Amino acid sequence: MKDLPSPHELQEAWEDLRNIHTRHLAHHGVKLPNATKYHETGKSIQLAVLHYYKGETVDKNLISEICQRDAPYLAADQQVRHLKRDGWHLTGRGSHSLNVREVSPELKTNQARRQGTLNAKDFEDLKDVFGRCCATCGAEEGKTNPRYGDDIVELQRGHKDPDKPITLDNIIPQCQFCNRAYRRDFVFDDKGRVSHIADVRPVSKASKTVQKKVWEWLKTKFSFLF
Repeated sequence: MKDLPSPHELQEAWEDLRNIHTRHLAHHGVKLPNATKYHETGKSIQLAVLHYYKGETVDKNLISEICQRDAPYLAADQQVRHLKRDGWHLTGRGSHSLNVREVSPELKTNQARRQGTLNAKDFEDLKDVFGRCCATCGAEEGKTNPRYGDDIVELQRGHKDPDKPITLDNIIPQCQFCNRAYRRDFVFDDKGRVSHIADVRPVSKASKTVQKKVWEWLKTKFSFLF
C-alpha cells in the first residue's frame, strides 16, 4: 500500500473521482457529496482516500486517521460502509475497496423497490414488492415469528407518516406486532426503518436523562423564545 496520501494528492484523487461520477455514475443515481474540496465532508474524504488507493483494500481505521488529520471535527470512528447507501460500490467489511465502474447492489435493490412501489395498484401488490414480509422486522406473512410465540404473521397497512392520509404511497406492509408496537409515534422511510418521531409520546416515556437532553436541544434550537 502507498504511503499516507498528502492533502494535495487527495485533492487530485477527489477531482478525478468527481469527473468519473459525472461521466459514469450520476445518471445511475449515485450520490456525490456536495464538496469542491475533498476535506469539506466526511464522505468526501472517505471517497478521496478510497479512490487514491485505487483497487486496493483500505482499512477503515486508516480512513478514520486521515479524516481526523484533515477534518478534526469529524468522529474518530468513520462508518465507511454508509457510502453503499449513496450507491458507491464497496467490497469488504472493516476494510474496503472502491469500484468506480459499478453501483452498489443496495442502490439497485432500492431503485427496484421504489419502482415497484410506484407501480403497485393495491396493498397486495405492495406486499409483493416487499417479498410478502414485514418492512420493519422482516417477518414473513403466514408464518410464525419466533419472537412472538406461535402467532401467525399477518401483514397490515403500516402508516408511514401518521400526519398524512393513509394512501398507497404512505403505507408499508407491517406485521401485526410492529404495527401495534410503533402505533402513531414514528415516521417510517420507504424501507420500513424509523426516520423520526411523529409524537411526543416516545419522549414522555424516555428516561429523565434523555428528556433532559431533548430539553437542552430544544432550548438551543428555539432560543429566540426564551
